[in-house]
Amino acid sequence: MDFSRLIEWLIFGGILLYAIYSMIAIKEEKQAYVENAKEFELKNFLFFLPSWWGNTTDQYEVDESSHAIFERTDTRYDWRADFIWFKNDAHLADLELEEVLVKKLEELKLIFDPEETIINTPSCFEEFIPYIEGRVDLLHIEGTATENVSERVYFDCYLIKDNINDAYLFAKSRSSILNGAIEGPYFEEVLRTFEFLHQ
Repeated sequence: MDFSRLIEWLIFGGILLYAIYSMIAIKEEKQAYVENAKEFELKNFLFFLPSWWGNTTDQYEVDESSHAIFERTDTRYDWRADFIWFKNDAHLADLELEEVLVKKLEELKLIFDPEETIINTPSCFEEFIPYIEGRVDLLHIEGTATENVSERVYFDCYLIKDNINDAYLFAKSRSSILNGAIEGPYFEEVLRTFEFLHQ
């Protein structure tokens, strides 16, 4: 076996070992999320967040009473989650939920890839009591998109309308294409297990 072939096998073995390590780490992270989730409350919503999400809201110029920002402070992933609460106003009053969502995405200068995008109300909410009783309505959109004309991103968001208080919660997860699969499942789990505190 020549030297170049040996190098190729060593590289292949290294990639294989890294893949095995990553699978084990991801499995352990899922278990850690379930066991160590931390509570976070914003207005009428209670979320259960992964313990490794750092609240970095104070590093940005936002109103902390209605906007929270989370990032992984233990890694350098290009990922960030925002939870933004806002009241209904005259500009939104006559719009359907999907139209409000489109308006928010336009503000972010996002153009989704039609063939790679899912927009729906996830089936897990069919038994969610506040949704059944009409206290909340919600939409979910997820997929690859172009941001600011040139940057490719993976974007996942939920728009939840609080019908009791005539307000909205816009929760969004934005990452590079490569990092979309890392925190995306946890973001979705956070949004699928939230509690609506207003009875």
